[in-house]
Amino acid sequence: VLDDIIRRLTEVRLARPGKQVQLSEAEIKQLCTASRDIFLQQPNLLELEAPIKICGTFIHI
Repeated sequence: VLDDIIRRLTEVRLARPGKQVQLSEAEIKQLCTASRDIFLQQPNLLELEAPIKICGTFIHI
């Protein structure tokens, strides 16, 4: 089911601008739950060697 949702979302990128994808509430919840699980598996601390450059905008820090 997730593969189908992802396929539908990526296919719309190849279509005309403004095309929408209809997802049910259950599909959105399933996608959010799967995404959350993936993010929770990722380390929240990275050990990096110096020197490093950080580029970007830091807002509300």
